[in-house]
Amino acid sequence: MQLCNENIESVYVMPGFLNFEHDCLTILRRSMIAVAPEEGCALLLGNQKNSAIFPKKIIWNVSLIWPCCNAWEPGFFNLDHRSICLSLGSEQKLTRENRFALDPREQLLAQRWARANNLEIIGTAHSHPEGDAYVSDTDLRWGMSPGLMVIVAKNQLVRAWWKNDSQSNQLQPVQLAHSS
Repeated sequence: MQLCNENIESVYVMPGFLNFEHDCLTILRRSMIAVAPEEGCALLLGNQKNSAIFPKKIIWNVSLIWPCCNAWEPGFFNLDHRSICLSLGSEQKLTRENRFALDPREQLLAQRWARANNLEIIGTAHSHPEGDAYVSDTDLRWGMSPGLMVIVAKNQLVRAWWKNDSQSNQLQPVQLAHSS
């Protein structure tokens, strides 16, 4: 996913904490469960602020969950399904049950709405309907760098990860400030 943002530099600072405001965490969990057994996906809209308690940490506040349709299908973005599977070391068939893709049109609509409401797209979320809230090899290869990735597991556990860059594929866990 490409973020279109006038202040792009601020988006690439790893969050110290991720805070889900109001009932955003509940909405995220429910929207991911609603599409099972397919993977769900969403954009996280919010903003950043400095932490009063931890001055050197930045809190990323999720103010709105923008659920998206999983647009994955074989040949998505003209990608060769077989070469993707082989590059992942697997002959597993990629379907909406183990892969997701955000529709670029939905991303543009979310970006426009966010700008009009003084918010930013601060990350993405997706579910692992038959797995845990850990980043898979596929997630690692396809995730935006640098970027925030939130994963909802089949047991509704939510974890957040920060992907540093595309070369090292290193991930750092991001602590949730409020989890319910």
